[in-house]
Amino acid sequence: MLVVELLSEIAIVRLANLKRFGCGFRLRTIALTASLVLVLSTIIGCGALSSSSTSAPAGTPPSGSSGPGNGGSATTASSVSKVAVNPTSVTAGASTTATVTLNAVAPASGAQVKLTSSNAAAASVPASVTVAASQTSVGFAVATGNVSSDTSVVITASYKNTSAGTTLSVSPPAPSPTPNPAPISISISPASATLSAGASQQFTATVAGTTNQSVSWTAAGGTITNSGLFAAPNVSSSTIAMVYATSQADPSIVEAAQVTVTPASTPPPPGTYSGTGPVASWQAYLYLDTDNLYHQAIEISNAQAAYPVIGYSYAGPGCTNLGDTFNDFWQPIGNGLWWFIHDPSLVEVTWVWYDNATDQKILQQTPCIDYSGAPKYN
Repeated sequence: MLVVELLSEIAIVRLANLKRFGCGFRLRTIALTASLVLVLSTIIGCGALSSSSTSAPAGTPPSGSSGPGNGGSATTASSVSKVAVNPTSVTAGASTTATVTLNAVAPASGAQVKLTSSNAAAASVPASVTVAASQTSVGFAVATGNVSSDTSVVITASYKNTSAGTTLSVSPPAPSPTPNPAPISISISPASATLSAGASQQFTATVAGTTNQSVSWTAAGGTITNSGLFAAPNVSSSTIAMVYATSQADPSIVEAAQVTVTPASTPPPPGTYSGTGPVASWQAYLYLDTDNLYHQAIEISNAQAAYPVIGYSYAGPGCTNLGDTFNDFWQPIGNGLWWFIHDPSLVEVTWVWYDNATDQKILQQTPCIDYSGAPKYN
């Protein structure tokens, strides 16, 4: 026993010296046996121990592990690093691109990342995307829907109980410009006319671009009524008069018609109350009506056709100051005696033949007839 204890002490001293000299052995707690003590007592230098219970040389990795440079595995992703969109603000209906990035490369099987949107109606994303093996990021499309006001949508990516998010701003589209309304315009019929001094012409106006068809009539030279009946002034030479129609919907819209006024023809000599024109012959009479009053009448003969014949009766001499109108409903009349002047006191009358009620082109007209001396028709 004394020998064994002595050898054990020698062996322990020897091992301690080896460690001190940097031989790198791992000292273990060893239950020394007599045979092992003999082996340990023979160790010279830093050679490997022949017993399986001895420590491995310094720098040798433990069994079942790999050390530096011995083919260890690379680190793979364990979390989502970030999510980004570009652009970060879009108009509703447009699309944008987002990118999700992991904190490391994806494993060999890829990394499936779950995607969510806080407002799928405003901005929708796929349910998930997969980052390919050995890659750190993947892109995906974000589709936007209709919104009525500026809307912020949070897009979130989740992987292995980690998540990251970003915000996308979705704006409603700009309102369509309001179309400009059709401009207001006025057309006058007839656009021009030629009248003898004292004669009359009915003008009409058509207004487009508004439901308000009303116009205000004015004249430069001559007079015109609110309904558009123009009376030519007395002139000694050919004169241009103007008729204006102003839109009541927009007073800045004005249309004009030109009237050429010629001097009145020489009145027929006393006792002469007849004449012949381009489309008919005529004879002026005072017609005794059932009211026992004489009314201004006209007898038409040799008429080429039935035309609207309008009688304008005046209170003033020379056919001024219009007082009444015969046949103002524009009925075409032909040969026959016509006596529709209702006021016997309006003795100054001009008769005008028109082509039709629409164009109102003057075909023929009488001079101003003073019926105070016209023959009577009983």
